[in-house]
Amino acid sequence: MNLVRDMLDQLVIDRNGHPMGRVDAVVLDVRNGLPPRVLSLAIGPVALGERLHPTIGRWVAAIEAAFGIAAGRPVEISASAAQIADNGVHVDIAIGDTAAAIVEQRIRGWLGRLPGAD
Repeated sequence: MNLVRDMLDQLVIDRNGHPMGRVDAVVLDVRNGLPPRVLSLAIGPVALGERLHPTIGRWVAAIEAAFGIAAGRPVEISASAAQIADNGVHVDIAIGDTAAAIVEQRIRGWLGRLPGAD
């Protein structure tokens, strides 16, 4: 399996068919003398930032902390709960059971408080 081709940037779809984001990182267990083992998939801007450069990951983490959305992020999904399909990576969890939707929920709340948003 080519992880870069098959997993990274693939759409993650929860058990109810709702999109959760994209696979931003793959967490591996690297052991001496044994092949690496996929532990989990990470979703979220911090994981993507870390993938690009560790400094970017730290900046994004600081921004999330400043906005109060850092709890439970990035979302890590066990590899045993994921299955690759033609249209993305299907996971056996619901988006509501994770922090994946917190940014969307917060933005909706902030936009709802803007003048003329009613």
